[in-house]
Order: sequence, then structure tokens, then C-alpha cells
Amino acid sequence: MEKKTAVIIFLSMLLSGFCYSQTSSELLREGDARYLENNFAAAEEAYRKARQEESTLASNFNLGNATFKQERYEEAIEHYLNATRKTQNNTSSSDTYYNLGNAYFQGQQLEEAIEAYKQAIRLDPTNKEAKYNLAYCKEMLKMAQQQQQDQQQQQQQQQDQENQEQQDSEEQQDQENQDQQESDEEQENQEQQEQEESEQDSTQNQDMSEGQFDSTRLEKQTLDSLDAAKLLQIIQSEERKVQEKLRKYNSNRKKPDKDW
Repeated sequence: MEKKTAVIIFLSMLLSGFCYSQTSSELLREGDARYLENNFAAAEEAYRKARQEESTLASNFNLGNATFKQERYEEAIEHYLNATRKTQNNTSSSDTYYNLGNAYFQGQQLEEAIEAYKQAIRLDPTNKEAKYNLAYCKEMLKMAQQQQQDQQQQQQQQQDQENQEQQDSEEQQDQENQDQQESDEEQENQEQQEQEESEQDSTQNQDMSEGQFDSTRLEKQTLDSLDAAKLLQIIQSEERKVQEKLRKYNSNRKKPDKDW
């Protein structure tokens, strides 16, 4: 987007007939000459000296142009804003707002640039350059907003993905911890069960050991029973013999005679 350089010479020549001192007019013309030579630093110096004599539309406007060409857009904006306060007709005001819009645009202040172009068109509806730059600036703003929106969306998606990965990692870690805990508990239960079974087997073995019959005792008891049975037979045999003797004795015994 080009600045309206022709306006500089026009303003300087137009305002040279005003009640400026000879020094101020000469400084403005010197600045115009240096500007047309693309010696913008020398033009800036001349315009500054002219403004020191008197701050006018021409000195502020042209100083804005000189700093604009040196890509010092923030300074150019200040000079153009000063010039807007000193404009005397709609055409010069429109040109000032147009250049102000250019400075805003180069400084990547698109919304401010749009407002400046709109004001330039209000003051001069025939300002084709302002209309073109307004449309162009709107499109650039739209693209910038879309790009910013896409970037934010991409950042949000990336953040969501990172959050999801973090959540998945935490869930996986929790699951691993739970599995490990269950495995430890299962192993502990198994060891405890094995220990209880071992203690139970030991107790049963001890009980069986305490309640088991001694084969020696069993054999001894068996022998004692046999001896008792044999002794009983002997006693019974002897008793029969005694009974037999008694019967014989009684049968051989004579009855006594009756003593009548």
C-alpha cells in the first residue's frame, strides 16, 4: 500500500502562501526536495525545523511521511494524529486519515487502520485509494482472525490431546498399581493359606501321633487275655474235678442206721 506522496508537494506549495515566515516556507520546500530525492532523513530534519517555527498541518503531515518512509511507523502515527487536529478542509483531512491508516497498517494495527480508512472515506467519498485499502485491510483482518482462530483451535486440540495422553497414562498407571496390589494380595492370601494348611497338617499329625495305638501295648494286652482264658480253663477244670470227687464221696458214703 503506497503513501500519497503527491500530497506532500501539493500541501507545501499550497501552504507557502500562508502567513509563514520565510524560513518556515523555505524549510518546507527544502524538505520536499529532499523527500523527492528519497533522502528521507534530510527531509525529516527540514520538516522538524519547520515545525519548530510553527506546528502546522504541512509540517506535521510531511514529518509523518518522512518517518513513515524510514519505517518508524509509531512516530509517523503521532505526526499524522497531530496533523488531523490542524486540517482545514475535508480533502486534506481525508488525505491525513488515509496516511494514518497506512501507518497503522504497516504497524500491524489492522482494526485502527480500518477506522482511519473509514474516516478518510467519510471526509472524501471519492478517495479511491482509501476505499481500496479499506477492502484490502478488512480481508487481511479476516485472514488474521481466521489464522488466529485456527491457531487457537490447533493449540486447544494439542492441549486436549496432551491432557488425554496424560489421563490415559495416569489411568494405565492406576491400573498397573491395582493389578500389582491384587497380585500382592493374592500371593499373600496364598501364602497365608499354605501356612494355615501346613499348621493344620502339623496339628493333625500331632493328634494322630498322640492317639495312635502302640503295637507293643496291643500285643501285650493280647497275650494277657490269652493267659487269663487259659487260667480260667484251668480253674474250671479243677472245679470239675473237685465236684466229681464230691459226688463220688457222697455216693460211697453209707447211710447211717436208724436208731429207733
